[in-house]
Amino acid sequence: MITHLIFAFLIGLQASLHCVGMCGPLALAAPINKATKHKAILGSGLYNLGRISSYTYLGFLIGLIGLQNWMLGAIQWVSIATGILMVLSTFVGSIETWFGIRYLSAFVGKAISNRFSSVKKAPVPLRPYLFGALNGFLPCGMVYTALIFSLSATSLMETIFSMLFFGLGTLPIMFFIPLIGQQKLLAYLPRYTQKVLLLFIGLLLILRGLGLGIPYLSPQLDFQQHGQPSAVHCK
Repeated sequence: MITHLIFAFLIGLQASLHCVGMCGPLALAAPINKATKHKAILGSGLYNLGRISSYTYLGFLIGLIGLQNWMLGAIQWVSIATGILMVLSTFVGSIETWFGIRYLSAFVGKAISNRFSSVKKAPVPLRPYLFGALNGFLPCGMVYTALIFSLSATSLMETIFSMLFFGLGTLPIMFFIPLIGQQKLLAYLPRYTQKVLLLFIGLLLILRGLGLGIPYLSPQLDFQQHGQPSAVHCK
């Protein structure tokens, strides 16, 4: 489980670099009171708590579908598939822009975007959180990737934690966008940083799924009688 959560966090970490360019303007539009430093920090914290809550809830929904038992024998294939999606995204663009998927993403995105105006009617202290929660449901290729990866979890709780750790991975970068701005963050990031990380983590996931018997990195999974996978050759 620990290795799974580490990979979920890494997916989120590189996804946040994608978010700087794609979601930066939206994060800057979050209804955060910047009258003082403390209020700005609190507002950014609530905004990001909203995003992470949505990611975690999506993990809960995926877990409720009950695919864990059906997917149990295909955990390694899910890891490989996730890695392949990440590698492809490096060269052909994020998943939400792919043919077919982009139409569904546009429809869902429009439906959710129409809800942002209702945030203004909420109590002022709740607005950053609600804005972030809606942001978390917007179509995003990195979120799709994280959800697919969460299918390789072995229980409902692990699925929930998978998306929680994905959200936590996005926090280090996304927390500062509303505070210091999109352009300043981009200035600190070397060009192609996100693509390099995307490719690297994608290859790691493929390696993990191959089950080559490399301790921690690519352990072999032995499916026991009760259906719970256990890693062997990990020591």
